[in-house]
Amino acid sequence: MNRPAMSVRTRFGLACAVAALAAAFAVPVSRGSTLPAFPLYERYLAIDGACAWPRLTVLPGGEISAMVWPNPYHGYIEGAVECWNSTDEGRTWHRTGIPVPYAPGENRMNLAAGVAADGTYVALVVGWDKRLPATWTAASSAESDRVGRTMFRDAHTLDAVPAISHDRGRTWKQFSALVAPRQTTGHALVPYGPIAPLADGRLGVMLYGDAVHFYTSRDGGETWQERGHFSENAAHNETAWLRLANGDLYAASRTAGDAHVDAYRSHDGGATWQFEGPLTLGGQHPADLITLPDGRVLLSYGVRNEGLWAICERYGDPTATEWSSPRLLVDLEGSTDDPTAAKPGRDGGYPCTAVAPSGTLITAYYSRGVPAHYRYHMGVVRWLPEPAK
Repeated sequence: MNRPAMSVRTRFGLACAVAALAAAFAVPVSRGSTLPAFPLYERYLAIDGACAWPRLTVLPGGEISAMVWPNPYHGYIEGAVECWNSTDEGRTWHRTGIPVPYAPGENRMNLAAGVAADGTYVALVVGWDKRLPATWTAASSAESDRVGRTMFRDAHTLDAVPAISHDRGRTWKQFSALVAPRQTTGHALVPYGPIAPLADGRLGVMLYGDAVHFYTSRDGGETWQERGHFSENAAHNETAWLRLANGDLYAASRTAGDAHVDAYRSHDGGATWQFEGPLTLGGQHPADLITLPDGRVLLSYGVRNEGLWAICERYGDPTATEWSSPRLLVDLEGSTDDPTAAKPGRDGGYPCTAVAPSGTLITAYYSRGVPAHYRYHMGVVRWLPEPAK
């Protein structure tokens, strides 16, 4: 795909990224904190033992739901994504249901989720075959890493299964698997990010494989059909998207190369997409997009750079054409469960943000461990953004 040259504004913005992140660590603000001051900032260890990859959705009535992988391993074992809900705007969480159960030897760990216009909770869930038993545990972090590197080379993704819930994630009904061509790798398409209504009344979702595909549903999430795609040759994968106030669809897509996030835009409801340049630096991925109550767009993303494992965010104007410099939201403090190792295994990121009924922002993410808690967990930060300038 031919790409336009990076704009001066984009180059300047990414240059500012390095300066902003360095400044965030160089200047303590209060009581030794490395984080800038926020109008509100509360941090919680929300779900212990979960690799999570959380997907947040605000449900009718104000409950906030998190779809999470509830196990501490990167999908090596049998299992299924679970729905955990919060009735106190992210402070505490309780398990409510399972969108798609797993079969022996398989798991259901990758998903997209959201709410239809009528309030129905909708999910699209895939997973992998050739998994270890659910009872398997690693003797050490090093063994877990070795298993992940060596045991699953012949495994493939399963076809995506739609599921819907009419009781805020307590019970679910599954439908026939998505009909889509197998990719050149033999894998099925993998959903990622939000499911959300479009202007024409359909639902939209992103899936990735040989390209990034935009699918729509005319029946509330029971069946799905492709509307458009971008990025051939598997150059991009995990993609968040958002319908802007001006009607455009805007996407933030992780690259397969140096793992930065690129922007794409559609003016025709997802049929065609145009590349707009990078939104993050290398090793900073994947991203999430939401609209703030004041109309601005919030981009949150994981940072996996040497010396900085963190969650960062940027503010965009309502058209997502002008972006602020990055700001550090959560310092993951190395994100490891074995800090004394010669080469500590690190893992974390995948933020997702929701706007609670009070206007408070709830950002969920996962970490392999922090100094106060050396285990996998889903973390949550409740915060208020800085005012628009």
